[in-house]
Amino acid sequence: MEILRMNKKEVLSLLPEEVNWILTAEEIVHMAKSVDAFWSYDYQAARDGIPGKHALLKSMRHSDGFFISRIFLQYPNIKTIMANQLVLHFNQLLVPVPDWIVGIPNGATGLGKEVAYILDVGIAQMEKVDGQIILASNIGDEESLLLVEDFCTRGTGFSEAVRNVLTQNPNVNLLPYELVIINRGGLTEIVVPNVGSFKIVAAANYRINDWDEEKCPLCNDFNSIPIKPKATDANWKDITTSQLR
Repeated sequence: MEILRMNKKEVLSLLPEEVNWILTAEEIVHMAKSVDAFWSYDYQAARDGIPGKHALLKSMRHSDGFFISRIFLQYPNIKTIMANQLVLHFNQLLVPVPDWIVGIPNGATGLGKEVAYILDVGIAQMEKVDGQIILASNIGDEESLLLVEDFCTRGTGFSEAVRNVLTQNPNVNLLPYELVIINRGGLTEIVVPNVGSFKIVAAANYRINDWDEEKCPLCNDFNSIPIKPKATDANWKDITTSQLR
């Protein structure tokens, strides 16, 4: 099965039970690109005079790649395949399964449920209320909880989720791991002040560059225009087609 040669139709026809090995980062990124969920800047097109657009991140840093999990995980077979990948990586840790699993909203809510289903453990709920991540489930003292996320850059959302969980449930046993589909930031762990460190367990470690605005080579060398890829569907279409020849 040559996933790197598959087109969108072939990727969407994959049966989860057939993908029972650990995928490479390149295979996962190829799957995301095939369903238009992953964009990367075309440096050759820029050198050929087509500077196009590039990504303006939530942190206001500029980037040459972007992943939208909402597009990727909307397909049931892909969501199950990615959940299976996270379980395969988790099993390699050789640690007990948690009592509960929760997906950090909004991107990983359904993914977390799928991982919990595969591991046959409790499904916890998180919600965003007024922009703040809140644990909406009652978890008993000393019960263990594992957090799942769609992608990780600097661990900001994960750290917020950890702090809020412990504010509401100070005695919960948070497992020192983060399961994530794509680790794009190059980190190996996330250190949450006054809490501890959490190892990033990624299905794909795939480094994507990002820079402060004044140091952005896409702006400075090519006069490319930064836009927020997820702000609107039109923005996503714009950035993904801005360098087509």
